[in-house]
Amino acid sequence: MKKGLLVILSLAVGLTVVAQQRQTASRLPQGVRVAHVKAKDGLKRATKVRTTPSMDNGIPLANGNVRTYTAPVPTATGGNLRTTTFEETIIGFSAYDLQTNGTISNRLVKSDDGTISAAWTYSAQSATPWSDRGTGYNYYDPNNPNLWVNGWFDPISGNGPGLTGTPARTEGTYRTGFTNMVVTSTGKEMSICHSSTAGNMFLNWRGTKGSGAWTQFPTALADVTPNDDTWAKATADGDTVHAIWQGSGVSGTTVAGQDGPIYYSRSNDGGATWSVLKTIIPLIDSTQYTGFGGDSYSIDAKNGVVAIVFSGAFKDVGILKSSDGGNTWTKTIVQQCPYTLFNEATTLVMDTDSLGNDIRMLGNAEDAHVLIDNNGQCHVFFSLMYYVNTDTTDGSYSYYPLTDGMVYWNESMPTDGYTLIAQTVDANGNDTLDVPTSTCSLDLGYYGGMGITGMPSAAIDGNGVLYVSYQSYCEACDTTTFTPGENQGRRHVYVMTSGDGGANWSEPSDIVPTIAMGGDGEHQEAVFADLARDVDNNLYVLYQRDTQPGVSLTDPANVTCDQPHNLSAGASDIVFTKVDVASLLATGVNTQPKSNNFTVSQNYPNPASTFTRIDINTTKSTSVLLQVTDLLGKVVYSENYRNFSAGEHTITLNTTGYAAGVYNYSVITNDATVTKRMTVR
Repeated sequence: MKKGLLVILSLAVGLTVVAQQRQTASRLPQGVRVAHVKAKDGLKRATKVRTTPSMDNGIPLANGNVRTYTAPVPTATGGNLRTTTFEETIIGFSAYDLQTNGTISNRLVKSDDGTISAAWTYSAQSATPWSDRGTGYNYYDPNNPNLWVNGWFDPISGNGPGLTGTPARTEGTYRTGFTNMVVTSTGKEMSICHSSTAGNMFLNWRGTKGSGAWTQFPTALADVTPNDDTWAKATADGDTVHAIWQGSGVSGTTVAGQDGPIYYSRSNDGGATWSVLKTIIPLIDSTQYTGFGGDSYSIDAKNGVVAIVFSGAFKDVGILKSSDGGNTWTKTIVQQCPYTLFNEATTLVMDTDSLGNDIRMLGNAEDAHVLIDNNGQCHVFFSLMYYVNTDTTDGSYSYYPLTDGMVYWNESMPTDGYTLIAQTVDANGNDTLDVPTSTCSLDLGYYGGMGITGMPSAAIDGNGVLYVSYQSYCEACDTTTFTPGENQGRRHVYVMTSGDGGANWSEPSDIVPTIAMGGDGEHQEAVFADLARDVDNNLYVLYQRDTQPGVSLTDPANVTCDQPHNLSAGASDIVFTKVDVASLLATGVNTQPKSNNFTVSQNYPNPASTFTRIDINTTKSTSVLLQVTDLLGKVVYSENYRNFSAGEHTITLNTTGYAAGVYNYSVITNDATVTKRMTVR
């Protein structure tokens, strides 16, 4: 019998695993309360199996009634979450509701002229095998008054250039999936994905973004002979296009000694021709790894620097970096797996030793994402996962679905020097993760083996401020309106920022509108968020949303509840959200001022009802001014503390006379000002 106790990531106990003898450092935002998993819930384990054809054979229920929700929404999310202003538009839908098996694909591109190209895996059919599965597409042009709503094309009528079908998809009769959107600096636009009907990697190309017919090249990125090339990731750097994908698909066929090699390809002329095609970079060949799963890698490129991050269960998280446009590469290990060339058929990883001590392996959830900053440095995000492999007979291994933690790493950090930056927010303030009691095999919806918090996507603005989105359990969401006994918990999309190169991170913002804000977030699952990598005055997010946890492609032999659960929900909406950057930055991206002479905590408790406290740590004697303002800038409280000595100080603020709402509080010294946001209820 497979057994084990899930050790939870937390500020209080850290993360200790005998197999790796390391502790995960924490940079969780100050003031954020983490929901800790109950011991009985941590006992739960699930079987991880390789991606199989059964993942393609669910039977969804199509929904042609796409809703539109377009009003700007000032959110006041409460709990530990910040107040953020955003605007959303539902730009499409899909009955095929699996957008990735692990790492988020690049599906949203904002060009310098303000136009936005969006893509997703789409199907409107209610019967297997989704023969119309392809690239759903929409295009945003803020300067075109003839578009349907909020600058987008109509996703129902197909009222867009070069689109066919209702709603529109970009590829004629070819069945494709797991798409990427690429736009070059000269305005060429393409989707790159795999095609089951062509049997190859598939390039769909046109010379002008937002207009004109699509030219389909089902063999442009692969051998003429059908093969198992699957699950691409792609990006553009100027007019150069870089793409990677996996070479074995679901077949299990060994290619160049690997079950799932990662191929690298490059076009120097915007996708017209490919100077590098299906190259296996030696640093990750069969002498280094047995192969990689679907979607367990990502790619980014900027100013001639190219970075590929790879990950996997019982595999390293590592970066391949090229400073010469993809000609030569170096490798850096971010998280090291203690089992070289792990094979589930030959390698035992026991969950306890003879004394009952925990020796399970801490690894990653195969969702690593890489971003190159404005100085050419790499930033990596991924979620953590515990694994065991207690036998060598069934070709599978086990993972702990209530593992909770997303981590961050950059090139200034050593191997295994990543830091914890996100976990589930404790919405009700009881310090416990309140997972619903369910008759399903998983208490949360199934997403291919990930834990509670993960699937990151990152972006950056011209000032070097970093942004990351991820999906995590929404403790405040409803779990009682499902089929009796199922009651699985829902996930939402959150965003965080860092203005000091990843040293400190803001509190998370939930960007799914609640009922009070005109939405229905309490009853919705929001997942697969992708950020447009370039940020201006807004952060641009594309994600998938419906009413039920999990995906309709789950193999019911391995995960119960998710497949029938999702069928009752109908098609998923594809949601575009424009988040006002000023509202994200209003609470202070840096928790430390540039002078480093003092730090200010998030107030606690937050929300406050009677009293709240603010911790201030100074490195020298100073006077301190505390000022509280409402969102219109009106000062509602001010007090000057003239004799703060070096050390820690706590200010207690009486909020009983405050009207319910959101306020800013600023701590001002002679050196700097730190402003944060608090909620009073």
